[in-house]
Amino acid sequence: MKSSRMEQILGKALKRITPAKNELDAEKKISVETVERIRRAEGKHVDVIVCGSLARNTHLRGDRDIDIFVMMPPHITETEFENEGLRIGKLVFRGHKWEKAFSQHPYIRGNIRGFDIEIIPSYKVEKAELLQSAVDRSPFHNAYLLRRLSAKQQGEVRLMKQFLKGIGAYGAELKVGSVPGYVTELLILKYGNFTGAIGAISKWREREAIDLEGYYSEVEALKKFDTPLVVIDPVDRNRNVAAALSLNQYSRIIAASRAFLKKPSGNFFFPKKGKDIEASRVKKLLEKEGLIVVAIGYPKKELADVLWGQIRRLAKKISVALQQKDFKVLRSTEWSDEENEIIFVFDLEANELERVHKRIGPAVTNQLHSEEFLKTHKRPVSGPRIEEGRWVVDIDRKHWKATEYIALLLRQLRKSEKSGIKKALNKKARILGGKEVLHKYRKNAEFRKWFSTYLKGKEEFE
Repeated sequence: MKSSRMEQILGKALKRITPAKNELDAEKKISVETVERIRRAEGKHVDVIVCGSLARNTHLRGDRDIDIFVMMPPHITETEFENEGLRIGKLVFRGHKWEKAFSQHPYIRGNIRGFDIEIIPSYKVEKAELLQSAVDRSPFHNAYLLRRLSAKQQGEVRLMKQFLKGIGAYGAELKVGSVPGYVTELLILKYGNFTGAIGAISKWREREAIDLEGYYSEVEALKKFDTPLVVIDPVDRNRNVAAALSLNQYSRIIAASRAFLKKPSGNFFFPKKGKDIEASRVKKLLEKEGLIVVAIGYPKKELADVLWGQIRRLAKKISVALQQKDFKVLRSTEWSDEENEIIFVFDLEANELERVHKRIGPAVTNQLHSEEFLKTHKRPVSGPRIEEGRWVVDIDRKHWKATEYIALLLRQLRKSEKSGIKKALNKKARILGGKEVLHKYRKNAEFRKWFSTYLKGKEEFE
């Protein structure tokens, strides 16, 4: 009975996420036109190919992204490589909207007839081991999957992508710390189909390794790469393509797989839009002692993926510093509109601590350490006294209010941090008052959805 219900759910989902014929025709038409235009253009490029999920027919309905790789001979200089890539990109988008984007090298992306097209320069190398830039692997990924994925498995990949998307665990960006499209394709190759993959994932252990080409033993793979999920790139044995997957997202995928197998539902693929928390309730929650919201600016012209690594490190630094001052951090999170500001939320057990705290010293029997401890604490509020064979004093806390301590930390971090996050800290770094947060909650739909989800503190699929 459950099997039949699951088949119905998967059938409906697949029908909903598979691009319609007219959509596929339009994608093919613009892809062919763009490739031919580049091939006819004079330049140093030696080949042009379409890569990504569109090329492999594993993209979802409505995805209008086209990745076109302009391949250069490996002997040209890096300057020539960049200049040629930018020149050809601008040629493609003549008369259309475009912008310069940055990865390892700058490239041009734009929009033609509603399609988001990226013109990516890469070196044409004979094998992945000889790559000269990170994107050189993509044509090898393309060839590998085109040889192995069956037509039926293309649909199974779509189901896997939509399932992960539905539970909020899809995307290679560091911001989400989830599963990139390439990994979903490898999962289907490994486990055969969507149900096989979900069944296997539901039994994943603390750490898992997938190595389709058998480059390593499981022990070797897990030792080489220190991440929850290790997926060895079939075309590059030295790369773990699941490196961006965080422990939380890894755990979320396992939990959602178990929940789906226990009670199959289309809601896993297309979650019902939950109601945001009423502003009046948010106001009360913001009045809760210990909920602190910090805002800093968003630095211009910084790579989002690089900056998100810095954002996470900054959040961890602040959390660790708070813990070291005895403020108990219950949970914390980060958000950004990736344009104007970055928001941090620290949910503490309490914003204020007792102004006096107890410091436990060494055992009385340890003469050297006892003398040092007593010398350090000459004028305590209370003590020194002996408790359970140890010296004990009560001393004044230097920092007893979390908001004031965070404000101090922000000033200090402006001087010590580097790169993009330093620019961000210098752009109005401050603690937001309840009224400011509430105003933002009412006016900014993206922030409202994120903050409401955080305040609910519940997995969407549960």
